[in-house]
This record gives sequence, structure tokens and C-alpha cells, in this order.
Amino acid sequence: MPRRPWSSRLREDQGSATAETAIVLPVVVAMVAVLLVAGLGIGAQVRLESAARGAARELARGEDPSTAAEVAQRLGGEGTTVSIGGDGSWVRVEARRTYRADAPLLGGAHWELRADAQAHLEPQLLEGGAGGGGPGGAGPGEDAAGGGQP
Repeated sequence: MPRRPWSSRLREDQGSATAETAIVLPVVVAMVAVLLVAGLGIGAQVRLESAARGAARELARGEDPSTAAEVAQRLGGEGTTVSIGGDGSWVRVEARRTYRADAPLLGGAHWELRADAQAHLEPQLLEGGAGGGGPGGAGPGEDAAGGGQP
């Protein structure tokens, strides 16, 4: 059986690359859109975690709860709500935010993001704190080496 020349075999495949591209391209575009939205959502969650940690840090240092809430709202982005609580020597901050996908392919999907953080109050803020020292453990009238005033 004689073989057909290359040119006749190529003519049979004419237009198949265009058809394959027309089928695959929308799927690739949709996958890229989903990955982009997922990446932005992860970024929003990381910002919300930072917001909760920042507010807890402010409260642990003795700042006013309204100041800590402002810090969390600034770091968390638009629409961040903050709830502050605590018991004894611990403070707790919970930050919430709704993340909305602006991609038309996802039909306006949205996710509720939540982050919380806890921090221990600085010793000088506790009643009867142990020495009232800062990070070095030195209390009033003591230097970081542990010695008192001469």
C-alpha cells in the first residue's frame, strides 16, 4: 500500500489547532481567574491576621481599646469589624471581614474571613505584677542587670 504524501495528510488536520485552542482557552482563563481570586483571598486573610495581632499588641501595652480597634480596622482593610475581650492577664481580639470576589466568572462569590489573637498584658499593667519590669525584667529603680539604685 503506497503512502500518501505529507501534504495530503496535513490538509486533513487543517483547522484542528484553532478548534483545540477555542476549546481550551476559556478553561485556562477560568483557571487563572480562580487562582488570582484565591491568591487575593489568602492575602486578605493574612492582613486580617496581622490586624488582630496588632490590636492585641496595642492592648497588651496598655493602649485604649478604641485605639486598638482603629489599628485593627486600618490594618485589616475596609469592612473589618473588631471585638475585644479578655480575662485577667490576657486580652483577646477577634477581627472579621467579608471578602468579595470581584471576578464576574465567580458570580460575586464571597467568603467570611476571621482571625483572632491573644496577648498577655505587660507586667506593669497587672495588679500586683511581678516586679513591674519590662522585657528585661527590671522593676522601678533597678537596672537590667538586677541591681538596685546605689
